This record gives sequence, C-alpha cells and structure tokens, in this order.
Amino acid sequence: MDFFDSYRHATSAANIIGAALAAHLLVLMEHRGITELRWFLIPGFCGGLTTFSGVTFEAMLHPHENWVFLSTNVIFSLAAVAISMKLSRKWIKEKA
Repeated sequence: MDFFDSYRHATSAANIIGAALAAHLLVLMEHRGITELRWFLIPGFCGGLTTFSGVTFEAMLHPHENWVFLSTNVIFSLAAVAISMKLSRKWIKEKA
C-alpha cells in the first residue's frame, strides 16, 4: 500500500483507529455498566495503540511542516471520536 510507505501515515492511522476504538469502548462500557475493565482497556490498550508520542517524534523530523501534521492528526482523531461515539450510541443498546 502506497499510503503506509511513510511512518507518518502509519502513525496517524494508529492514532485515529485507537481514538475511535477508545470512544467505542467507552460507550460500550457506559451502556452495559462495565466499570472494572475501563482503566485497563481505555488508557492501557487504546493508549498503547495510539502513539501520540510518535506524532511528536514525526513532527520534529520535519520541522517545516510539523504544524500541518500535528493539526491534521488531532483534527482527524477528534473526528473519529465524534463519529465513533455517535454510531456506538446508536448501535449499542443499554443494559436492561
């Protein structure tokens, strides 16, 4: 895949997927009343998947375009969270 030839694109993809997954898990746990796994799954698993320290590293490698890379990464990650939460709240039913 040409898109992932650059580590920057792979780092961005990992951040967007991790942010969307964290939002989905948060809604799932909220609707099902699961609290025990919350601290393990969201900051642990999803935090490990997202590589925002990698974003900083990638931005410092290319200082002339770092603001574009940082801002697009944050904007797309926030958009993924908003979309994931909206869809998850629609699809995941509350525990009766």
